[in-house]
Amino acid sequence: MKHAPRTAAIPLQSATLPEIQALFATSDPLELRQHWLPSPEPGFQPARARAAHDGTNLLVLAELHDANPFTLSDGPNQKTWELGDVFEIFLQPAGSETYFEFHITPANTRCQFRFAKPGAPLEPLPDGTFASRVWKTETHWHALAEIPFPVLGLRPGATIRASFSRYDAFRQGRPPILSSTSPHPVPKFHRPAEWLPIKLEP
Repeated sequence: MKHAPRTAAIPLQSATLPEIQALFATSDPLELRQHWLPSPEPGFQPARARAAHDGTNLLVLAELHDANPFTLSDGPNQKTWELGDVFEIFLQPAGSETYFEFHITPANTRCQFRFAKPGAPLEPLPDGTFASRVWKTETHWHALAEIPFPVLGLRPGATIRASFSRYDAFRQGRPPILSSTSPHPVPKFHRPAEWLPIKLEP
């Protein structure tokens, strides 16, 4: 089991990236890999995610290697996985069949979906269900998510099943490279039984 440490509340819109990274200093990194392949495919770029909480929100910070991140997404709840780069967050409270899916693109457009159970149709949630922010450097893009506990039905001390994944897209039409923190035997992310349990430290 992984642990999400408690940290200070994040001033989401004003904090610098180094200040944000410092708040996750005690959070173990989760590497995104292609677990379904014996070795990464050509062009694979590493990424990692960290989870923490401030007592009110679940916080997720992703660091994704990519010198040229892009997306054609320009609004909420679009098919971001077909429009370019996207970082995806899957969350399922312990003991519940219901799970949630949150996306952040390099343009800081978002998706937010709820699934009553695995295999159920997605239920779009309104934009603003969670907050996000994006930073870009010459070699990376970083995505930060701030997801209120009431959205997930969580509290400090709870356990949640979580998975963080990525579509690393290419402008020239090559299919995107997929990766995940979960040990999926196939490149399909909607498999909660394979997600990692994370304890929200009280």
